[in-house]
Amino acid sequence: MSTGFIDKLKGFLLDPTQTLIAHKDESLGDALQYFITFLVIYGVLTGIMLGLFMGMAGGMAGAEAGLGALGVSGIAALGMAGMVVASILFIIIFGIIGLFIAGVLLHIFVYIAGGRKGLTTTIRAFIYSLTPNLLFGWIPVIGLLAGFWTLALEILAIKELHEISTTRAFIAVFLPAIILAIIAFFILAALTTATAITGSY
Repeated sequence: MSTGFIDKLKGFLLDPTQTLIAHKDESLGDALQYFITFLVIYGVLTGIMLGLFMGMAGGMAGAEAGLGALGVSGIAALGMAGMVVASILFIIIFGIIGLFIAGVLLHIFVYIAGGRKGLTTTIRAFIYSLTPNLLFGWIPVIGLLAGFWTLALEILAIKELHEISTTRAFIAVFLPAIILAIIAFFILAALTTATAITGSY
């Protein structure tokens, strides 16, 4: 089942469980269409924010250089347009590449946790879970909170689409972070020990 972009967005934010159930058999193509639409919107909003910042900086530089109001406005407009276009292109290209890399890595841990519905299911779950981050991630501070919301939605999406328990979905999402933390701990411990031994000579 595939619904409109706005309906899907509202569903994943306000009633994620029922929306995930309704989209359990959706194709990867439909999920990618939702994701790319969101990337374009995210790119525009990010570009506008960066453009405003660059435009203000350029405007101040133009004013100091003795440009008139028209010159200052021109710098601001060029900065805005350039940042919007650059942000859209950058976010779409690297967003799609990142999606598939992250999706494959996530699927390894989903499989370890017992998920057997296939890689495309994991990628769809990951796409759906990114909804809060893509909607609010461009806003300073609020974007950080959206990241936690995304993690919670990712656990729920893995649980519903792969039909595994919440515990197993939690393990699939957080196991990579736990493994990285353990590796970092042992590296830090080894460096500390090596430093102590070297210092004793």
